[in-house]
Amino acid sequence: MSKFEDENKQGSLKRQLREQMTRLRNEIPPKERSECSRQACGHASALMKQHLFKSMMIYVPFRSELDTRPLVEWAWQEGIRVIVPRSIPESRAMELYEIRSWDELSPGAYGIMEPDPKRLSKYTAIPPDIFWVPGLAFDRDGGRLGYGGGYYDRLSGVIEHGSRTEAAEDRGKPWWIGLGYDIQLVDRVPMDEHDRRLDGVITEKGYYRAGSARSGGISDGTESF
Repeated sequence: MSKFEDENKQGSLKRQLREQMTRLRNEIPPKERSECSRQACGHASALMKQHLFKSMMIYVPFRSELDTRPLVEWAWQEGIRVIVPRSIPESRAMELYEIRSWDELSPGAYGIMEPDPKRLSKYTAIPPDIFWVPGLAFDRDGGRLGYGGGYYDRLSGVIEHGSRTEAAEDRGKPWWIGLGYDIQLVDRVPMDEHDRRLDGVITEKGYYRAGSARSGGISDGTESF
């Protein structure tokens, strides 16, 4: 099979999986989505406490994505810096902004609530300790199926380049962890060379470290919410 044929096959597999997983995620009843989100955010906060993370980049939920608002509220209470991306459709790039309240957001590209650039300055400090990313499907080897725009892959490239500073190297590379519902886990996500693999994924059932079974010994942390 030629490289062109292989890329076409991969593209077809991704389209089919996106359609399937979008439908599956949208069919989760709102009450169940809310409870699963609360539980997943509890696992996420436990992971952050375990590793003493002091900053995070996190998406603002859109449509049926796992709701990250409980994790954001917890982070603010704990004094953890909350950095949120803003999409730039023209270049399919992302800018980062630190937010301290929900009213610093306004509707942005694609109707997603994003940092208001008229009120906030870009975040230019060293990369956050952890990046929480959305997706349509995940696997246990770090595979992630996004929405096809490549925004997080490009952001990863920018962050990896910025992580070469002395201050960033002292802290170690940031973690990239997916957030989703357990039904979004599949055996294998079709991946291209440029697709960034994650370090793990968190669902309502716990933390799956890439390359291993679900990690044990982590408190669900749901008492915080």
